[in-house]
Amino acid sequence: MLQSYTLLALASFMLCSATPVERSPAQLALPKPTGIYQVGRSVTELIDYSRTQPFLEGDEPVKLMISVFYPVPRQRHSILGAYMPPETAGIEDLELSLAGVAAPNGTFEKLFLHLASNELTENVTNQTSCQYPLILFMPGQGTTRLFYQQIVSTIASTGYIVVTIDAAYDVDVVEYLDGSLAMFNASLWETLDLIALNRTGFTAVETRVGDISFVLDSLSNATLAHSLVPNLPSYGLNTTHTAMFGHSLGGAAAFSVLESDDRILGGLDMDGGLFGPGVSAGTSKPFMVMGHEGYTRDNQNDDPFLTWKAVWPNLLGWKSDIIVQGTGHYDFTDYPIVFETLEITPRNQTVLDNILLGNMKGKRALEIVTTYVGAFLDFVIYGKCSVLLDGPVAEFPEVTFEY
Repeated sequence: MLQSYTLLALASFMLCSATPVERSPAQLALPKPTGIYQVGRSVTELIDYSRTQPFLEGDEPVKLMISVFYPVPRQRHSILGAYMPPETAGIEDLELSLAGVAAPNGTFEKLFLHLASNELTENVTNQTSCQYPLILFMPGQGTTRLFYQQIVSTIASTGYIVVTIDAAYDVDVVEYLDGSLAMFNASLWETLDLIALNRTGFTAVETRVGDISFVLDSLSNATLAHSLVPNLPSYGLNTTHTAMFGHSLGGAAAFSVLESDDRILGGLDMDGGLFGPGVSAGTSKPFMVMGHEGYTRDNQNDDPFLTWKAVWPNLLGWKSDIIVQGTGHYDFTDYPIVFETLEITPRNQTVLDNILLGNMKGKRALEIVTTYVGAFLDFVIYGKCSVLLDGPVAEFPEVTFEY
């Protein structure tokens, strides 16, 4: 069902939810989330009429697509939800095929997530309202929020509402609810002019910081919140006590937003260079960085514009820096588990290098990423201490700490 509303004369949104599909032999389902809850998903379009899109000429307002993954406390029937809309799936088939991955047309269209349906397995007359902490996520530049759905679904299954946000024109494709597409603006990013590239990166982070605050403002509207997540309290979502994590450019945004928005209590950067409007000020809020093998604060091969070293002294609160051995940049996405499920994991080292993947198995990469992200969120939201954040543990020998 398609709906449209106006929020505070600044935003409009349309909403759709996953619908049950008949499973065919060609469909492949990703692993079920490992937490104690089932997970539901809603997808919404938000339009901020108070800002214009910086990566286009003209006065197009900022249009965002968000997905909301939420815990479902009661046992419901399980359904399969499409991992990607068909047109986006076809675009990703082509993009990864060009990089050497065996992804012919139709590859990603047959991939599905395990989701909770609206149908209870038993009759329940009194459904009490539930409140779970709100977490925000943004993807890397040149990718899509959709390639992180297994990660965020796993986090949601532990008791968090996770909202993923796509920023048009710096991700590879955004497919809106009416089927229109916003494609990656390669002319701004694929340049040898480092000054221009750095300027584009700064603008992207600055814009994403505005996107994050706008999403929180929008989700503060109880009508919108209730349309996205069932069984909320009457006031909707708690948007004043949140945390954020992101990958690559999304990690830079998770850092820069900390001092500009008091509602976000801590941030985690998965393998992203730290730059943007928040770098010089630093932060006193908890902040954690997770890097791929070889990406350390003192890595002399890093672009000085992207290095963590200059930022580290400006992290005045709790901070942690971990390295995950056996990983590449895109092991912090769904790539490893998606390729493993589809049985298209590249064996050629050249292809792995092209797509910035390490040699870690998909299920192991998913386990490590979600376990450490979950431990950090528990610390920020609940003040819960974990030995995982204190130093190396035998259960995860791949994880080393930079002190």
